[in-house]
Amino acid sequence: MEELVIKNTITMIGVMFAAIVGGFFSLMNLVSSKEQKVSEFRQDWINSLRESISSYIASLYYLSTLYKHYVEQHPDKKNRFEMTKGVEETYSQVNKMYNDIIFRINENEKKPHLKKLNDDFLAALEESRDLFNKNEFKEVKVSCNKVRSYAKPLLKIEWERVKSGEPAYRYSKYFSVAILVVGVSIFSYTSYKIIDTALVSPSQTETVIESKPNK
Repeated sequence: MEELVIKNTITMIGVMFAAIVGGFFSLMNLVSSKEQKVSEFRQDWINSLRESISSYIASLYYLSTLYKHYVEQHPDKKNRFEMTKGVEETYSQVNKMYNDIIFRINENEKKPHLKKLNDDFLAALEESRDLFNKNEFKEVKVSCNKVRSYAKPLLKIEWERVKSGEPAYRYSKYFSVAILVVGVSIFSYTSYKIIDTALVSPSQTETVIESKPNK
């Protein structure tokens, strides 16, 4: 009888432990899958932003150099739009990349240091466009260098986010580990009490029966 109780107890403990471990790994797999997908989206976002910034700087730099030489060779023709027909595609690319970059940058970033990075970058970006529209082509090149300089830490921060994982994933991971530790601790203590009770109870019963006086 005692062996049967212990056997059933061990079986029950095994089932409980398997349920705890299975639930833990299911949760971790779910969180990990979601985090991986979010990280992939963020990586694509970083790559697209980097490409847009590169295209914007290259196109704007090219147009500024071209217009500068044009104005120098044709001092009587100050209107740079007279030669726009020859570079319509590049000019369109500048406008497209500018708006693409604007849409990708979060103007309402809550973290102070990230907000400053975003604000500095957007300010440099806007300055480059304004200088170009004012025909200040020499200054445009300097402004493009500023855009490039501010873009580097911005892209680096976003890359660090990808490497460290999403905040929700990190919190879920720590929470899951904590729950597992607590669950195993409670499980171990409960198992000990169950086995101890199963072993002690039959002995106590036999003692009571043996010590009971005959009538």
